[in-house]
Amino acid sequence: CSRLREVQALLRTDGKTAPDGILCSLGIDSRYNEGCSELASYLFFDLYKHNQEQIPEDFPEEVLDDVIILIKAESVHLYCNPVNYSYLLPYVSHWRNLHLHCMTETEYDDEEAAEEFKISSFVSMVEDCTCIGIPYSSHSHAQKFDVFMLEKWPIVQAFALEGIGAGGFFTMKYKLIDVSEDLWQIYSRLDPVSLDCLLNEDLLSFEKQWSCLFSSMGLESALSMQELSEAQTAEPFRTYYSYGLISGNITDNSKSRQPFVLFGSHSSKEDLDNYCFTFPSEGHQVRNTGPHGGAAKHMLLQCVAPKGPLACARTYFFGSTHVPYLAHDNTQQKKTELLLLSQIYSAAIQAVLAGIKCFSINSSASKAKDVAEQTFQLGLDTFGLHQYRSALRSKAVFTIQAVNNEGRVIPLSDEHSRFLVKTASMVVYDIPNLQWGGSNLGSVVFSESFLESSIYIQDRDGALSTDSCFTVLTSSVPRHMCWLVEESDVRLSEQALHLLKEENDTCLGIPLTTKDSTQVFSSSLLSTPEEGKLVFFSEGLLFISSHYGTITLSKNHIKTIKVYDGGSLSATAVLFIDYESSLLPHLPFHLHSPDRCLAITLMPKTKGYKSFYSQVLPVWNKPNSGLRMQHVAQDQLTLDQKNMYTRLLKLHEPQCSSTASPKAAQRTAYPELPELDR
Repeated sequence: CSRLREVQALLRTDGKTAPDGILCSLGIDSRYNEGCSELASYLFFDLYKHNQEQIPEDFPEEVLDDVIILIKAESVHLYCNPVNYSYLLPYVSHWRNLHLHCMTETEYDDEEAAEEFKISSFVSMVEDCTCIGIPYSSHSHAQKFDVFMLEKWPIVQAFALEGIGAGGFFTMKYKLIDVSEDLWQIYSRLDPVSLDCLLNEDLLSFEKQWSCLFSSMGLESALSMQELSEAQTAEPFRTYYSYGLISGNITDNSKSRQPFVLFGSHSSKEDLDNYCFTFPSEGHQVRNTGPHGGAAKHMLLQCVAPKGPLACARTYFFGSTHVPYLAHDNTQQKKTELLLLSQIYSAAIQAVLAGIKCFSINSSASKAKDVAEQTFQLGLDTFGLHQYRSALRSKAVFTIQAVNNEGRVIPLSDEHSRFLVKTASMVVYDIPNLQWGGSNLGSVVFSESFLESSIYIQDRDGALSTDSCFTVLTSSVPRHMCWLVEESDVRLSEQALHLLKEENDTCLGIPLTTKDSTQVFSSSLLSTPEEGKLVFFSEGLLFISSHYGTITLSKNHIKTIKVYDGGSLSATAVLFIDYESSLLPHLPFHLHSPDRCLAITLMPKTKGYKSFYSQVLPVWNKPNSGLRMQHVAQDQLTLDQKNMYTRLLKLHEPQCSSTASPKAAQRTAYPELPELDR
């Protein structure tokens, strides 16, 4: 009923220009007019799409299309037949002041009587109108409004029949106006039905494009990855976007709403401004777009839904920010271009999320921009990048855009933008290499699509307050990914793997288990549960990731290990490892968190779970193990640890089918609760 009221609102505007009613005739009676079909599809929630399960495949199309609707400001006239009536009833039964024109099945058997009834019904619908609106064009196929073409509609021609019709030409008796563009604005707004479609269809398709990219990257070795070009990497995004534009006959491809992949130094503001997704670069490869012509350290990616509001951008990295601990004295963090870019990117993520939270509270883009810029500057200070505050002040650009269901940007000043999906973005352009000299390192980018909602609450004293919340729709797309491409990084990771083959004591002691699957993550904004292989040692752990190599955790860097079993032997167990600051150089940057805690999962009924309790725990619990173990209950966990465990429960909750599991895993990569500031 809300969709009908949206259409009826067009009839309640200025009385001098608004039509008395909007006419929608389907099928042969309107010569299969696309604008009428689009309006019917909107009102009947895509009932007329061929993939609707409730309509039998052999149902006669001419019978289903035998519908005429006249929408007035306070009532609706609907002509249908007794055959399609049962299919329309669920959609129209709650319409207010519905005037139904329908014969009985017995009467409908007489074809001549049925045609006369349709004509007389049409005449009675419009008899008290003077101006009638026509949805002449569909959104994907705009046409010039032609009154004389309406005279060719069979139902309009029948209007002139003497004795049955009203007599005279329909187009001479009534003023006809095109209301297509007004209806398009209504179609593009978000309502409960379109939101459901967005979450259960469009978002899944959008996430699939990222999964395709990760799959293709996962097939590459460190050596072959250096040969990847921007065009090759962007192929999943480009195909998805191009096909959507073609199938939807969409010509509006704003540069801010196009997919892109740019490597390393080839991501300057000029490169971003001049990028065209239809002509991606084959010459810019990972191996030649980095500092001084070497391998790229990062890449910028943006995926855009061609026929919807979804879009998000990420910055991913090539290389490693850590050195696996092998009992050497190197305790200083690697000061590299890669670490610098990662830190600036992390500050941009904090800025965007702070901007989203601010916007959801006060709906002010200018206030959100101020908060985002301040948060970015504070983020730089957190990482000790004080010299970059002034250098990046004018280069960090934060924006919020409202995007309708057609993927078109709507000004935030438009009153209807309140009901649209927003995209918040920060681009840090042309990052200078202040620490090592030389040319610019390129740019970093981060953006999320989100929905916000706020209501005014009147307190007992009469004062008004606002209650608001937001949901980040694209939070399931990993905020951080990295791949090893340089031989030195691969070699360091392989050196750590030699610990598995050592017969004598190592810096981690002796191996207690073989490789078992697990997930590692932290409370960092960059971190999401990542799968890998885990080996327990007598004095530490070794984790192997296919993306960033090997992590070694020695007892020398571990404060305490909290074992939380979820209160049941059948629940997921987690090791919360509180570590010393001395571990930071040996831990990938995206796992760094203010609480200095890592979470490692142990799934029930798995080999790793059983091995930990039977082989590892007895050794670690010994007084001389050097490891401080704590078996804790839920109330002994910190707030961050409770939140991390909640994320794991969502990630591993039972799915209805095996094919749904990867989808569910990705969709729960980050918490969606606003209060967690994700």
